[in-house]
Amino acid sequence: MRILKVIISALIFNFFALNANAQSLYEKLGENPKIHKIMVRTLELSMEDERIAFTLERSDLDRLAQLLTDQTCELTGGPCKYEGVDMKKAHVGLGLTTGHFNALVEHLQQAMREENISNRTQNQLLALFAPMHRDVVEK
Repeated sequence: MRILKVIISALIFNFFALNANAQSLYEKLGENPKIHKIMVRTLELSMEDERIAFTLERSDLDRLAQLLTDQTCELTGGPCKYEGVDMKKAHVGLGLTTGHFNALVEHLQQAMREENISNRTQNQLLALFAPMHRDVVEK
């Protein structure tokens, strides 16, 4: 019985120790400095892409990069608070298509690869952004 208690205690300790050391998605992405760098690069790539550059022409790219950083930070468990408008309101009237959405995702993936973010971590972030498709795409 004593051995069983020791084994159970060890298992419980290991379970909590492993969970305490588990990184949040926010941490896996490199926290705010790296997230911001990824968002800036995503916008740079998007401005170079004729498929979607026109959608950003009137945007304040510095402000947009900060909003995307805050949104990503909050979504991934970081300490930030996104204070922009909801996605539907932010994109109404832009006539965005699934093609536009996918182009932005391609640029986000490239920016994350450039920062050596693992595929698994990339997929975790993309899974958080995927539901926004319905609010962003109008056509």
